[in-house]
Amino acid sequence: MERNQYKIHFNPASVVKLSEHIEFVAQINEKAAMSLYDSYEEAKEILKSTPEICPKYYPAILIDADFKYKLFGNRYRIVFEISDNIVYVHDIQDCRQDTDKNLI
Repeated sequence: MERNQYKIHFNPASVVKLSEHIEFVAQINEKAAMSLYDSYEEAKEILKSTPEICPKYYPAILIDADFKYKLFGNRYRIVFEISDNIVYVHDIQDCRQDTDKNLI
């Protein structure tokens, strides 16, 4: 039985945040930046194929939504929700930062 592929829709602010962070890391260590990007791409493949296996995410402020998350790069998480065959990415978070810098 073939699995359906999920479509991924990104909050534009989350993509900008990740891009800026990868650019910052690249200024310090290009190899680390490439590793982070590769890990992000692997996480996206999970979201395309089996996002339902990811654990629930509980934001600091209660929101009436069923969020999940996928960790990547040892310190980052993609926060998303699933609706039908679409994965809506709401935030990409650096887990080392304070929660006030998160989008949700």
